This record gives sequence, structure tokens and C-alpha cells, in this order.
Amino acid sequence: MNKKPEGEDAQVPTKPTCFVLMPISDPDGYVKGHFKHVYDDILVPACDSAGFKAVRADQVKQSNLIHLDILQKLLEAPMALCDLSSRNPNVLFELALRQAFDKPVALAQEVGTPTVFDISPLRYAEYRKERTYHEVLEDQAAIATAIKDTFEAHKRGKGVNSIVKLLALSKPAALPEINAPDASADIQQLILAELSQLRDEVRNTRREAVIARRPVRDQVSSELSIMRELLHEAELRVMTSSEPAEIERATMALQECRHRWMRCLDVVPNMPAQARDTLADYNQQLDMLEHELKRKVDMANQKRKK
Repeated sequence: MNKKPEGEDAQVPTKPTCFVLMPISDPDGYVKGHFKHVYDDILVPACDSAGFKAVRADQVKQSNLIHLDILQKLLEAPMALCDLSSRNPNVLFELALRQAFDKPVALAQEVGTPTVFDISPLRYAEYRKERTYHEVLEDQAAIATAIKDTFEAHKRGKGVNSIVKLLALSKPAALPEINAPDASADIQQLILAELSQLRDEVRNTRREAVIARRPVRDQVSSELSIMRELLHEAELRVMTSSEPAEIERATMALQECRHRWMRCLDVVPNMPAQARDTLADYNQQLDMLEHELKRKVDMANQKRKK
């Protein structure tokens, strides 16, 4: 009987996760697919070289509670890598959460990116957007070194890029203990918020399909009609919101309105003057709703503090 080589049945150890904070879609000023190429060509190999498995937010699919899964990965991953290049608000928010809990995070950015933080001790590696072969190899190595150094320093209690350590805070943030009834209510609110967002996404997909089938001459009226409908729904959500889940849904509705408003300006460059006046009125209404929602958020925050 042939003897199996020693170690043939042994499983390859699973690498620890490095959660990558970066834009998922392409921001203005970047070519289509730019950040996907940066992720595939530079960041994933850098993480692998540092001994970690790269995971991005759009790869988190453990359950239907997508936002909850992302936050869980963000806080539980042993290591994180943050790309500051586009100064994306979502990325900076995720970085702030990671910093608040004093979790290790390495920073990277495209060469030429303006400084995001006015805190000189923070260290970051840079990569070049042209992604020529030899430059990619050099940038991979530099970012891998930053990941390893940050992780090892955190294990020793040094805290590279740690705001908690830099500000000499007594302790990082911590998740509070939640009893079963409160946890059940919170999960129910999350489920309702996710279902509401899913419904909005399905509805928007249908709208996009309808617009695509219409002649160009009908685009203006179609866009304004959708904008009017979204604005009406956003107004209802803002005016009736009081609980956290309702405020979250109102926020998402307003964000969709603002996105649609910007789309109206971009999609049809030769929009008639009357249509532009209508958009100006919609913009004023959006400003008023955003101000009202901010007031409700502030009131909710004050109520929680009492």
C-alpha cells in the first residue's frame, strides 16, 4: 500500500480577516471600475502578503441584515485596511467606528490625495493610480508592510494610527450589555429598516427600466415625476418619524431624493427653463426637510442622553 506523504491530509490554515474600508462604487472623477482594480490588483495581494484574507463590504453576505453584518465584520475583524483616496463619507464613518473601539487599522491612499486628518503621527502608505507592473509590486509591498507593522504594534500595545493612544484616552468605546427584550426590539427595527430599503431598491429598479424604454423627449417629465413622488414620500417619512428606525428610513428617503435631484441635472443637459425652475423648488423643499430631519435627530440624541 502506498503511503501518503506526511501532511498531505492536513488542511491549510485559514488566514485571519483584514476588512478593507474603501468606496464600492466609483466616485465622481474616477474612471469606471477604478477602485475595483485597486482592490484586486493592489490591496488584496498586499493583505495576502501580510498574512491576511481581504474582505470588502460588498462581500459580506451572511444574512439579509446587510448593514448589521458589515458593522459586525468592521468591529470583529482582527485587522482592517482603510483607503482614504476619495475621502468617501461612508469610509470615514467606518474608520471612525474602528478607531473608537481602538481596533488596528492600516491607512493607504492614492498618491496626491489631500491630507484628510490634521494629525501628523498617523501613518499611511501610498499607491499609484497608473498601476504599471513594477509600481504595483512596489505598492503591494509597501501596503503589506504597513499592515504587518500596524498589527504587530497593536499586539504590543503600541497602537499605530490609534486615536485612543494618541489622545491618551483612558479606554476605548465598548458595546453595552443588552437584555433579551431590548435586543429583540432592536433586531425588529433593523429588519423593518432593511425591508424598507429593499422595497425602495426594487421600486427604483422598476422605475429605471421604465425610463430606459421611453424616448429621450420624455426623460424630463419622467425624471420630474419620479422626483415629485420621492419627495412626497420623503416628506411623509420625515414628518411622521420619531423612533430611531423611522428616522433611519426618513434619512434613506431623503438621500434617494437628493441623488435623484442630482441625476435630473446630469441626465438631461438641455432641460427647459420651466423644468429647471421646478427643480429649484424641489431643492428648497429638500433643504427644509433635511433641516427638519436634523432637528429630529438632535432631539432623539438629547432624549437618549437623559
